[in-house]
Amino acid sequence: MSDEPRTSIADYARSYLRADAVAGLTVAVMGVPQAMAYALIAGLEPVYGLYTAIVTCTIAAVFGSSRHLVTGPTNGLCLVMYSLTVNLRAQSPEIDEFQAILLLSLMSGLIQLGFGLLRLGNIVRYVANSVVIGFTAGAGVLIAINQLRNVLQIDISGSGATRAYEVLIATFESIGDTNPYALAVGAGTAVLVLLPKLHKRVAKVPGALLGVVVMGLVSYLLGWHLLEGANKVEIVKDIGTGITGSLDIFAMPQFVVEPDLQLAGDLFAGAFAVSILSLIEATSISRIVARSSRQRIDFSREFVGQGVSKIVGAFFSCFAGSGSFTRTATNFQAGGKTRMAAVFSAVWTALALLVFAPVANYIPKPALAGMIMVIAYSMVDKQRIKLSWQSGRNSQIVLVGTMVSTLILPIEMAIYVGVVLSLIVILRATGSTDLTQLVPRPDGDFDEVPFNRAAPTPIMSVNMSGDIYFAAAEDLDSELLAALTEETRVVVLRMKRVRAAGSTAMAMLEQYYNLLNERRIYLVVCGIEKDLETLMTSTGLRQKIGEENIFYADNKLFQSTQLAMARAQAIYERHERAEKRRRREAGLPETRMIVPTAVTGSSLMITRFPLFGNEHQTREAVWLLSEAQKLKKSINPEPLFLQDRNGKLFGELSRWHVLRSLIEDTDEVDDAALDDEQVAELLRRKFMKRINEVARTDVLSHTPDTPVASLLRTSAENDQGVVPICDEGGRLKGFCTANALLQGLDESLQAMVVDEEGGDDE
Repeated sequence: MSDEPRTSIADYARSYLRADAVAGLTVAVMGVPQAMAYALIAGLEPVYGLYTAIVTCTIAAVFGSSRHLVTGPTNGLCLVMYSLTVNLRAQSPEIDEFQAILLLSLMSGLIQLGFGLLRLGNIVRYVANSVVIGFTAGAGVLIAINQLRNVLQIDISGSGATRAYEVLIATFESIGDTNPYALAVGAGTAVLVLLPKLHKRVAKVPGALLGVVVMGLVSYLLGWHLLEGANKVEIVKDIGTGITGSLDIFAMPQFVVEPDLQLAGDLFAGAFAVSILSLIEATSISRIVARSSRQRIDFSREFVGQGVSKIVGAFFSCFAGSGSFTRTATNFQAGGKTRMAAVFSAVWTALALLVFAPVANYIPKPALAGMIMVIAYSMVDKQRIKLSWQSGRNSQIVLVGTMVSTLILPIEMAIYVGVVLSLIVILRATGSTDLTQLVPRPDGDFDEVPFNRAAPTPIMSVNMSGDIYFAAAEDLDSELLAALTEETRVVVLRMKRVRAAGSTAMAMLEQYYNLLNERRIYLVVCGIEKDLETLMTSTGLRQKIGEENIFYADNKLFQSTQLAMARAQAIYERHERAEKRRRREAGLPETRMIVPTAVTGSSLMITRFPLFGNEHQTREAVWLLSEAQKLKKSINPEPLFLQDRNGKLFGELSRWHVLRSLIEDTDEVDDAALDDEQVAELLRRKFMKRINEVARTDVLSHTPDTPVASLLRTSAENDQGVVPICDEGGRLKGFCTANALLQGLDESLQAMVVDEEGGDDE
C-alpha cells in the first residue's frame, strides 16, 4: 500500500492543496510542449500527446502508488510505437497507424494490469539499470536521426527508409532540399531550450516553453508560415487536423467494433516490449524519487496504475504513456506533496488545451523538432554511462549489448535483448557458489583465504556462501573434491551464508559425502540455519551425516565453526590413534616425530599478535596499532604484520615505517613555516597511502623448528627487531622478539653448562 498521508478533504485543502496545485502548474508549463513534441516522435499529431498527458496522467495517479510520479508521453515509448507502426505500414499499407497504436496501448495495459494483479511488482528488480541506460542512449541517437528531417524540413517519404541508417542516408541525400527558414527555427529553438541551463537570469524559465514560444513568435511575425512552396515553415495546423480546443475525445476504437486478431497477433510481441519498457521506466523513476522523499513504493500497485491508465487511455485517443523522469523530478522539486499534484498537472494541461488551442496551432513543427533534438542529446547521459561502465564487466556487457541492439535491431527487440542480458548476468552471478577456505589462527580466530590456496593440512575448512540452487550445485562436488590433498582427513563445511538450497543441492552434498567416505575422509558441517536443517532432515541427509557431525548456527560469530573444528580435531586424533594401532598390529614400524633438543622458535614465539591485510590505508593501520598498544599497556610496541589475499605473510609495518613515510618529500627548512592546517593536510594525504607502499616487505621468516642461533643471525644481519615464525604455507604462526631471542640464547647457554657439569660427574 502507499504510505501517502491520509487526511480529510478539509485537512488536504489546508495542508497540501496549494503545494500540489503549484507543482502541477510547473509540470504542465514544462510538459505541454514536451507532450506535443513526443507525439511527433510516435508519428502522430501533436494533439494526441496532450490527450495522453491529460488522461493517462490522471488515471495513473489515481490508481498508482508513488506520490510524485507523473505519467504521460515518454520519448522511449514513442520511439518504440513509431518503429512498430512503420514496420506494419511497410507490410500492410492499408493499416490505420493510429488505430494500431491504440490497440498496442490497450494490449500493453492489459499485460501490465496482469502483472500488478498477480503481485509481480518485484520482477523489475531483475532488469539491470544498465538496460535502461543503454536503451535510453541508443533511443536518443535514433530520435535525433529521425527528427533531423523535421529540423531541415525535407521529405524522405519516397525513399522507403525505415531503419535508422537508411533514414540517415536518405536525409543526407536530400540535404540539398533543406528549408533554411525551418533550419533557423529548429536551431534557434535548440539554443533557447539550452539557455536556462547556461544563463542564471533565465534559469527558472522552462527551456522547452521558452524555445517554442520565442521561435513561434519569430516565425509568425516574419510570416514564414505563409510562404509558398519549399520555403514554407510547417506549423502544427498543417499536421493533420491541427489542435481543436475541445475535450470531447472519447471514441470507441476500431478494434473494439471490428476485432482484428491478425493485427493483435502481429502487435503482441511489441505490446509486451512496450509494457516491459513502461514498467522499467515507471519503477526506476519512482524509486529514484522515493529515495529522496523517503516513500515506500508498492510496485504491484504501480503496475496496476500504469496498466489501467493505458487501457482507459485507449478509449480517449491516447497512446501508451509511462513515468517521465523530467516531469516527475520537476514535480518533486516544485514541492508536490501527494498524487493530486499529477492530477493538477493534467488539469492545467486540459485548461491550456481549451484556452490556447488557437495559439498552439501556430507552433512551428521545426521548433518541436529542435526541442526534441536537445532532449535526444540529453538522453545520452555520459555520467550514467561512465558509472555503468566502471561498475564491472557485467554492467559493460548489458550496457553495450542493449545500446548496440537499439541501434541495429528493431527497437522492440532491443528491449528483449537487454532483459535477456540482465537475466544472463544474474544467472552467471548466482550460477556458482562462492568458496573460500578458513585457516585457524593461534588465537582462535580464522583467516579467510581464496579457495584451494591454503597450505595442506589434515583438516580442510571450507566456507560456502551464496546460492546453491540446481544451477550452482551442478559441479560443486567436483570443485570441492579438487581441493583435497593426501593429508586431508576431515572436511569442515561452513554453510552459514548458503541460500536457495533445494533437492539438487542436497543430492550434491550426499554425493560429496559418499565420495569422501570412499576415501576414508570424514565430513563435518556447521553454520546450519533452520531452513537448511529442515531440508537436510526431510531428505535424510541429516541422519546420514550424523547428528554428532552437524553444528547449528549461533548468534555468536564463528561459534558453530569453532565447535566443528574441535569435533574435526577429535576425529583426526582418533584416526591417528587407530592408524598407530593398525600399524602396530601389522608389525609395521611406527612413525616417530623427531623432537629437536636445541631451543627453537616454537618455544620462544608469541602467538597472539595483530594481523592486517596489505590493501588497507595507513590511517587504518595506525588506528589498529594504537588500539593494540592501549590493550597491551606495554613499553615495547608490537609490530603490525601484514598478510596478502592468500593469507601469507606480506611484510611488517612498524611505527617507524609510518613516521618515515610522513616526512618523505618534505623539506626540513619548511617545517617551521607550516601552520596546523597545513600539517593536518599533509598528514591526511600521507595517511591515504596504501600500507603495502609503506611497509617493509623484505622481512625474513622462519619455521617453528628453526634453532635460536639461526633466528639470532636473521635478526642481526637483516636488522629485524622481530623474526616472524610461519608454517610451511607461509602463514604467520607467531613471532620472536629480541628479548625472546636473548632468553633463548640464555637457555642454550644454561643447557650447555648443565651438560658440562654432568660430564664432569661421570
